[in-house]
Amino acid sequence: MDIGIIDYYANSGKSFLHRALPFYKMISIALVLLSIVITSDFIVLLSIYLMLTGLVILTRLPFFKIISIAAYPAIFALLFAISSLNGDWIMPATIVLKALDAALAMVILITTTPYPSVFATLSPFLPRLILEGLYLTYRSLFILLGLMGNLFRALKVRGGFGQRSYIKNVRNFASGIGLLLIRGLDLSERLYGVMQVRGYGGRMADENSERRFTQKDILPLAIGLFIFGVSLGARLEEGFSQYGIYLLLFSIVFILTLAFYFYAPNIIRGVFWKR
Repeated sequence: MDIGIIDYYANSGKSFLHRALPFYKMISIALVLLSIVITSDFIVLLSIYLMLTGLVILTRLPFFKIISIAAYPAIFALLFAISSLNGDWIMPATIVLKALDAALAMVILITTTPYPSVFATLSPFLPRLILEGLYLTYRSLFILLGLMGNLFRALKVRGGFGQRSYIKNVRNFASGIGLLLIRGLDLSERLYGVMQVRGYGGRMADENSERRFTQKDILPLAIGLFIFGVSLGARLEEGFSQYGIYLLLFSIVFILTLAFYFYAPNIIRGVFWKR
């Protein structure tokens, strides 16, 4: 996963979600996540996923790339879902859908909001030490993932992984992880040195985040409240399930309409969604 691409999407977009204030976007996403937690209705979870997919289209971000980034957690959820199979496919599918919904909601947030703005919004609610730790962890995690990818490629090119040589593969992998650990410690020391040279004094994220409600924030909040209201209704009202099909049909019509409006001209001209 290339963090540069995510930063580029977050800073270069011009959609209504990009223009909304981070504080209200985070409230909207928090409502969506809460909706995913409180409901176990398959139809409602599928409808939430389709509505979030429609938001991806509205942001004019590369559709397939965003969906693929958000699909990574589904791999781990699928393993847990398989272990819970008992002859009924609804429960495993619900587990996978919960992971997909939550991941897509968070990907929409980080691809429409620059990460310094996210941490600045969290600053009044978290101690500064934890905030700065999260700030650095966000950057360091993707750096280490890049180093690990380079390590695997180097081991493959130099014959470090062989077929049916399991002991040799494990030994080479362990040596590579040790080298990666040393490399990570060296990078952390360099990073701290660079921060000190540039005047780091214990504060990184800007704490002066704007929270004045404007018209740009109405739609994100309305979407979050709508999804939360639907999930809450499905949770509290036993007869809500009979109306779930209408919600699903609405979600399908919603995403098809957006897809036709935004992508049909590009498809006619031979431009694919991912471009």
